[in-house]
Amino acid sequence: MFRDRAKIHVAAGRGGNGCASFRREKHVPRGGPDGGDGGRGGDVWLVADDQLRDLSPFARAVHFTAQAGRHGEGARRHGANGPSREIPVPLGTEVFSGGEFLADLVTRGSRVLVATGGAGGRGNTRFVSSTRQAPRFAERGDEGDEGWIDLSLKLMSDVGLAGLPNAGKSSFLHRVSNAAPKVAEYPFTTIEPLLGVVQAPGVEEPFTVADVPGLLEGASEGVGMGIEFLAHLERCHLLLHVVDASGYFGVEPLEGFHVILRELEAHDSPLGGKPQIVALNKVDLLSPLQLATLTQEFWETVAGLRAEGHPAFAWTVDEEPLPLDRLVWPISTATGEGLPPLLTFVASTVGRRRAELEAAGTAGVSPLGSPSQGTSAALGAVDTGDADGHVVYRPGCSDDQGYVITREEGYFVVEGEFVGRLVRRFDLENDQAVRYLGERLERMGVYEALRAAGAQPGDDVDIEGLTFEFH
Repeated sequence: MFRDRAKIHVAAGRGGNGCASFRREKHVPRGGPDGGDGGRGGDVWLVADDQLRDLSPFARAVHFTAQAGRHGEGARRHGANGPSREIPVPLGTEVFSGGEFLADLVTRGSRVLVATGGAGGRGNTRFVSSTRQAPRFAERGDEGDEGWIDLSLKLMSDVGLAGLPNAGKSSFLHRVSNAAPKVAEYPFTTIEPLLGVVQAPGVEEPFTVADVPGLLEGASEGVGMGIEFLAHLERCHLLLHVVDASGYFGVEPLEGFHVILRELEAHDSPLGGKPQIVALNKVDLLSPLQLATLTQEFWETVAGLRAEGHPAFAWTVDEEPLPLDRLVWPISTATGEGLPPLLTFVASTVGRRRAELEAAGTAGVSPLGSPSQGTSAALGAVDTGDADGHVVYRPGCSDDQGYVITREEGYFVVEGEFVGRLVRRFDLENDQAVRYLGERLERMGVYEALRAAGAQPGDDVDIEGLTFEFH
């Protein structure tokens, strides 16, 4: 079953604890502290993979956790960093966290960091000073980030098929590619988006075609099911508007053409303005006179739309307006009539569009295009691309050490991410650790602020859920 929505839970690895140990060897008096640092927890990344079709793997697996960093050991041995967890997602996946847009993974190998591993704790060697020569405490590792991530897929394809039900879109896809869509003599045989790869005659580079369920009049208001999948056409370079030229289901070709045009224009995205080519399908059911008359009617209609400046038909090639016979193509998916020249023209048009995007440095090539730099943006990430064009996104850091003190009934509350993380890093049952923590809080001005707020020795103080007596 095709899935274009998913919700997953990601949890980065916890940092390893620092080690509190002392060197103890024969003939080595006063060996001193030698506890190593804990390793950093593994990060969680989403990575675009062109081998995946949709988000259906996340219907079975929802929780993804990176490994924790190893604890530090004696002899100044630092713990190993936890390996990062990479989650493959299909090309065209949009990533959201708490309703906030994070990234759009549109090229092979593009990555986004969705959970940062916790920092490792420092060993007791880090706390040696002139007045603290034998520290018997070390830091605990930080917890890694965790949370729910929303994924939304918009298929990456070069050409999108639009049309009424039973216009012949699935037959077209089956005829020109190796895709195997369901084809039958009744409407709505397509119930989920499909992708096919097309090799046009005389053109070396193939292109991809996306087929979505047929649209009905009023689809933009929720009628039918095609509107749910229109987003999969938003990334296409070109729309191929398939029209049933026979009017077999009681819809006149021009009437059906205008219905789809209105529904595309009513969509939230600029879908209605994408370059379009009209394919008059099932012409094998028409007489030569009927075909000539219908083709002329469509030429006049398209010419009128172009004169009005409609963007779907006002596009040019090499800054020259297209002839009408390049905008309206009589074809038959049953006999193959008219398909080779149409496919060759579409392939050359798509190739020019790819070249324009690459020249402009714009991401969004199809899965068959060459890998390029993505447009991912991570949580506070910083682009540190090197000279070879590789891009690595690393979590940004914040120097915000602010905190807020409020007075509750019988105790004081100190709120602040930095002070909370500082307190959680130490064992409050270790006297040396408590003294060191008190020194840090004093230097930060927390104790002075508590005294200013009216705190007295013996009062309870709560810092991010941890309670101790104020001294």
